[in-house]
Amino acid sequence: MSHRKTADFDCLLFFHKNAEKILSRKNDEMEAVIGLSELLDELLDSSSSSEEEIEAVLLRRNPYPRVQDFIVNVVHSYTELEFKTNFRITRGSAEYLVARYSSSRWYVKRSYKGGRLQSTAETHMLSFLWFSANKTTFREVANLFGVTLSNIHFTFNKVLSFLVEAVASESIRFPKEDVEKEAIAKEFQKIAGFPNVLGCIDGSYISIRKPKNKIRSTYTNRHDCASITLQGICDAKLRFLDVYTGIPSKIHDSRILKLSFIGKELPSACAPKYHLLGDAAYPLREYLLTPFRDYGSLSESEKLFNLKFCQTRVKIENAFGVLKSRFRQLMRLDFHDVEVMAKFIIACCALHNICIERNDCCDIETSYIETESGHIEGGDRRDLLLTQLGQLKRNEIKNHFYNFRH
Repeated sequence: MSHRKTADFDCLLFFHKNAEKILSRKNDEMEAVIGLSELLDELLDSSSSSEEEIEAVLLRRNPYPRVQDFIVNVVHSYTELEFKTNFRITRGSAEYLVARYSSSRWYVKRSYKGGRLQSTAETHMLSFLWFSANKTTFREVANLFGVTLSNIHFTFNKVLSFLVEAVASESIRFPKEDVEKEAIAKEFQKIAGFPNVLGCIDGSYISIRKPKNKIRSTYTNRHDCASITLQGICDAKLRFLDVYTGIPSKIHDSRILKLSFIGKELPSACAPKYHLLGDAAYPLREYLLTPFRDYGSLSESEKLFNLKFCQTRVKIENAFGVLKSRFRQLMRLDFHDVEVMAKFIIACCALHNICIERNDCCDIETSYIETESGHIEGGDRRDLLLTQLGQLKRNEIKNHFYNFRH
């Protein structure tokens, strides 16, 4: 007997002697292991067993029951309403994303033959959309789309990288040109007459499981739930102009604004006349207006200002409501890594913008809206001067509303 054949039989004998230990460790594969063990018994007892027969047994894959041809037999048969009900976007939007993904560097076609058939770009994108739109698990998605669990993790990361690096960089963009800024301001002014609004800003809680190697109390919000904050700026069409996430919700909204990239650019981006609208959790600035605090003694002009302010600023809350209504995974993220959570949230925001650009509407479910309000953090003398500039601008707009009304 050759050295190779001796080694093969040594492996078989080892498996045969330790079959009980393997069975006790893998109860979910018990039937398959028992069947293989019986075959090995026959091969070991038979003097006519060749190397080819033994190799065939060792290399044979055990079939795993999955849904077969789900996309061809089911998804392609969906009506437009059924497709949107299950994937939360229209078929046209999905086909647009599949076309972009298939031609990107993230979807690489095999240059060799053999092995299992490569999953199509359609399978990659639709499985990602199904996972994002429904409160499901990777295992359920893998069984539904007829792929292995390891494959669904691989394709999920590929599509996630594509959406964050290729799509988000194009669809989530703060206006830089004067023409863009003027167009956004005009759309906001149509709502309640509030002038020179470049966007509405707020923060929303995204519930999560405790990240690995992290302390839970670090991520606990004021409702005693683990979450991270999504800071968003949107326009009048509910399209996100900037998003920033991954920060524990224990940190105040005003602090998150200071930590964000856009927070350092806002003074120059809004100059000379534009501003954002934020709630009372943010500091009053010339480029960031907040409502008058109501202690029961507001004047008529201040009440009128707050009314128009709220009618305009509610757009950011609507944007968060549409986002969470469309992508149900955002109800609670079960990832272990904060970076993956942040990338997934940004990917959902990018898909949200793509849908708006393609007139793919979604019903607002305000039960998913979670915002924070409260007193702003204390500051130094420079902050006081910036606040006074914001007060001057706010009073000017307040007087404009009041004089126009009377």
